[in-house]
Amino acid sequence: MTTRVLTALSAAALLVAAIAIPTSSAVAAPRASEPRSSDGAVIHVTPTTATLNAKKRHTNFFVTSFNAEAGETRFVGTELVVLDAKGTSPNQLFLGVTLSCTSPSGRVTSAEAGRNVWPAGSSFMIPVAFTFATDVAGLHKCAATVMMCDPGNCTSPTGKGTVRIVTQSMDPRSYSVLYVSTALPPWASSERVPSGGDKVIKPGTSFTMAESFDLSDAPGPVRIGGIFSITNCIEKAYPTVCKSAGTTKSRGLALATLSLTLEQEVLTPGTQCATAMATRANGAGLYRITWQQHHAVMSIYVPDFDLTDDPGCGTKVDVTVTVKAGKGNALALEAGTKVKATSVLYAIPGDTVPTAV
Repeated sequence: MTTRVLTALSAAALLVAAIAIPTSSAVAAPRASEPRSSDGAVIHVTPTTATLNAKKRHTNFFVTSFNAEAGETRFVGTELVVLDAKGTSPNQLFLGVTLSCTSPSGRVTSAEAGRNVWPAGSSFMIPVAFTFATDVAGLHKCAATVMMCDPGNCTSPTGKGTVRIVTQSMDPRSYSVLYVSTALPPWASSERVPSGGDKVIKPGTSFTMAESFDLSDAPGPVRIGGIFSITNCIEKAYPTVCKSAGTTKSRGLALATLSLTLEQEVLTPGTQCATAMATRANGAGLYRITWQQHHAVMSIYVPDFDLTDDPGCGTKVDVTVTVKAGKGNALALEAGTKVKATSVLYAIPGDTVPTAV
């Protein structure tokens, strides 16, 4: 069996458990406490295609389904690993990833992220993930879909060119994947951020997002993190929030520094409660967003946060994520919509995301 780390959603050296699954796809056996009508974790590592053609505007590259009871919480994530692009016209081609799960009732939960790709560009990854609660029992279907178009003209299928995506047979260390967790405890959740909608971050300034998660029923280490869609404001017209960006340069560079800190609630002043910060290996640090790339998707997390059991400490964890804009163009931190988020914060059990497939 080949070992591979899900680089944006996991860290093999730091997570407390791994799930080993055959290379095509598998359904893990349900826990003893789960009803038989609730499937365990599902993972897919073989995309429906290894080449994406812009002539076909929308392409499902992963599709899966699972049975669940009403009221379950599931974590679903995908990573699209892109190798290269050929024959794009114009020089850049926008590549967007939508991850969606459809309930037997017809309700759809989804999130999206994307960036530009071009022939001379290096390989990269687009991660998308969220938690959702099943509203009814039955068969739930999830799909990871790619949409390609000319940047700034995504209302019609005008894009040209092909994009190759990385499969497990091409690179056993980093490849495209779709993952659906087993049923999680009720405290596991994700939140769309920023809560007030898209935000502009001007050069030399910072924007901080704060969220609290109640982990009173968490029996062990917890993974807390986020995935953020951030755009270089190369023009004022798009995204629309860039109209307040100040000076923009169409071929300018944008710099973003990302940080995440966790602090356990202090009930008794002076008590030393748990704290943690994301490291560079887990997404913290400086990112460069070129005018060609235009959009970036950044993942940051602490993989194994443990609460202190001191009675002077509470069960809530305060999460702070800061995005700082450096010299160059302003940044647009995109929240998406209530129907389709583009940036999320999440808290899940530390062994939710598999580290080996």
